[in-house]
Amino acid sequence: MIALRSLLLSTLSFAPAAPPTPVPEPAALERALAALPARPTIAEVQQAVVKRLALGPRSARRLLARARAAAALPSLQGEYDQTIDRDYQLDQAAGTADALTQDLGAGRGARVRATWDLGRLVFNPDELRAARAILDAAAERERVLVAVTQLYFERQQLLLEIALLPARDGQEAIGRRVRVAEIEAVLTGLTGLRF
Repeated sequence: MIALRSLLLSTLSFAPAAPPTPVPEPAALERALAALPARPTIAEVQQAVVKRLALGPRSARRLLARARAAAALPSLQGEYDQTIDRDYQLDQAAGTADALTQDLGAGRGARVRATWDLGRLVFNPDELRAARAILDAAAERERVLVAVTQLYFERQQLLLEIALLPARDGQEAIGRRVRVAEIEAVLTGLTGLRF
């Protein structure tokens, strides 16, 4: 039993525990928070992404209103006709010369027909499709807002770490800087704002 225990302990390798990350002083943390970029704010970022992706509730209401208004509009059909008649007549009377006459006739006509489907004023299936599109847009808006908010605050956290906590090695320092640049590029692409 003792041999088995010592064999197990000898086969397990324990890596030395990493030193704990130092906790920054409250005054230093306050200074670092005050030094964070003030603009753009999270509200500006969220408004810009909703506007840029046209996912706002205003565009959804317009879509539903257009679906309702479309039922009141008529369905139009138009036709245009042009006819050309050519008629030849040969007059062969006895004792006279034969006479060939040509009669040309042309006609043009235009028709426009407007029809209303009054049943669509009561129930328009396009409203259901518009309502579904509104729900999809709302879900997409929420998903994008959550993602943008998470990226914004991850950037804030990385900026604080860069200011307050020394990196363990060069790779970690480079990784932090590259991740901040990546987040800023994604946020700029989604919102059109400068970071």
